[in-house]
Amino acid sequence: MANKILRGLAVIPILVLLIIMAATPAWAADLRGSDDTIVIGSGEVIDDDLYLAANRVVINGTVNGDVLCAGDTITVDGKINGSIMAIGSTINIDGQVTRSARVAGGNINIRGSVGGDLVVAGSQVDLTSSAEIGRDLVFAADTIDVETLIGSDIQGYGSKVNLSDGVIGNVKVGVERLTIANTANIQGNLIYTSENEANIEPGAQIGGTVSHKIPEVREPIIPKIGVWGRVIAFLMTLITGIVIILIVPRRSKAVAASIRRKPLLSLGWGAILLFATPIAAIVTFITVIGVPIGVIGLALYGIAIYLSQIAVGLFIGYLIISSFGKVESRGVLVGAFTLGFALLTLIKLIPFVGFPIWLATVLFGIGAMIISQKMIKEETQVESLPVNENKQIVA
Repeated sequence: MANKILRGLAVIPILVLLIIMAATPAWAADLRGSDDTIVIGSGEVIDDDLYLAANRVVINGTVNGDVLCAGDTITVDGKINGSIMAIGSTINIDGQVTRSARVAGGNINIRGSVGGDLVVAGSQVDLTSSAEIGRDLVFAADTIDVETLIGSDIQGYGSKVNLSDGVIGNVKVGVERLTIANTANIQGNLIYTSENEANIEPGAQIGGTVSHKIPEVREPIIPKIGVWGRVIAFLMTLITGIVIILIVPRRSKAVAASIRRKPLLSLGWGAILLFATPIAAIVTFITVIGVPIGVIGLALYGIAIYLSQIAVGLFIGYLIISSFGKVESRGVLVGAFTLGFALLTLIKLIPFVGFPIWLATVLFGIGAMIISQKMIKEETQVESLPVNENKQIVA
């Protein structure tokens, strides 16, 4: 009985997708995944929501629905008659998004139009003069250059923030260095929190008031109950991971191998499940019949997020231990997981690093659990093929 339960836990991410997608009457989606490149051609029209995970994603056609995609490089040259959520190293939006865009990555370039809000998180964010933002700009970035008109308010946090065009509403930012160019025109209030005075160039127009706030310095206080709570949570997760590895070692190894062999695909499917599941659950809640399905889906969703740290902890330990020798026995797997999970827990305690590491853990962990299911199936099919005395597959 326990064996069946734990085997079921390993495929919870797949169950989440299947249950919610099958039970939602309004759900329609086109899912595509690849280790290399996915291209939506310029003449292609997709009348569903579109979910993409690949090393390189290019959308040149028209999508009459929402888009959720993940990859190393994402380029949108076509038209999306809906919203887009994207996670990648480099993201280029040169086409048209009629509703909102929510993107996160390293380098983000907005040169096209976004009809609704633009929510962006990245290292370098550029909104060029050709870009069009219909409503709010919400950002978290190291450096952001805003060279286009913002249709409503600007809110966010960044190291260097440069504004050189108009803002219909207010600007409220937390920054290290803020530059308001002489070509800027803020029609509302300017409120910024920074240790440094903003560089407001002569000629810049600010219709409302300018308010400069000094950030408060607070000493971190961790209550004793918080420390003990973390210790207990660590031990409970450690025990859970050990039990799973002891009962299903093959599947556990497949999960770790999925992150190592197909990291971008793991990241992509993890992103799709992480962001799509709550949306699908909300849709199911609209109908009375769908409420139980939505509750079940969200419960499995929470379990999948919890198990993701076990998957990534095993991957880290497997990566370290395998450099010294083979990781075959259950005992070595348990040791690898214990080492990897301990390191992962310590890394998440570093200030300002905890949330990004948690997010990466969830994305890679959930994605790996999905991909490992396919790897197990492929290995089983190969093992079932007939072989000769030299262990060669017989055609």
